[in-house]
Amino acid sequence: MKTNNSLKSAILAALYYGIGGFLFRFGMAGWHRKLHEFAMKQLQKASHKQHPKAQQLMAKLLAYRGEGVLDKRAGVDLLALQAQKGDAQSQFLYAEMLLKSEAISSQSQTQAAKWYLAAAEQGHAMAALRLSKAYRQGQLGLKADPNLADYWSTQFMQHSKNMSLDS
Repeated sequence: MKTNNSLKSAILAALYYGIGGFLFRFGMAGWHRKLHEFAMKQLQKASHKQHPKAQQLMAKLLAYRGEGVLDKRAGVDLLALQAQKGDAQSQFLYAEMLLKSEAISSQSQTQAAKWYLAAAEQGHAMAALRLSKAYRQGQLGLKADPNLADYWSTQFMQHSKNMSLDS
């Protein structure tokens, strides 16, 4: 019986995500406020059912386009959760958010470097570029290291090339 409920929950989560994701991907969620609210509600339902892509999309929408501080904070928290689960794009975006705060501390810079590294090691091109720059200029709590800067620059080029081949 429990597997039946799990299957039902997974199917509903996929359906909710499919509807909400479709409306956002094709720009229809912006046509009318009610349509936007409906799409967000679908993503929220899927997210609560632990649908990983719904959680990723919700995180990005709330963190970057949230209407208030609470929305943005919830988005950043979801990004952190997805980053911890190993999603490279969420790791990169979470690092970016850590550096967007008004009072950037050395701790947030160190954390950002950690998440850039995690994403870059999974093949995220922009994270590799950020690391290359940080090592070249001695930023994000990293010591300037031309060898590591060159390494991450090469990784950026390779990841970018792989992305263009995949398209």
